[in-house]
Amino acid sequence: MWNDTDIPLAYLITFRTYGTWLHGDERGSVNRFQNRYGSSRLPPNREWVEKNKERMVREPVKLDTKRRSVTEASIRETCTI
Repeated sequence: MWNDTDIPLAYLITFRTYGTWLHGDERGSVNRFQNRYGSSRLPPNREWVEKNKERMVREPVKLDTKRRSVTEASIRETCTI
């Protein structure tokens, strides 16, 4: 159903794990100033990505099978509450 009131019909909650989607990435990103529904994303910037990689204090966190399972269970529990 189309919603012509510009009010979201639902929430889409997403998250990224540490170091897997840095500012400047070609997929775009948001910051605290550009983080509203319908706002534009920050443009890709290879130098910014490299600078952010240099600032990382540990390796990127990727979810293996066990971590994905725990994450899904936690999300489902929170939704139930």
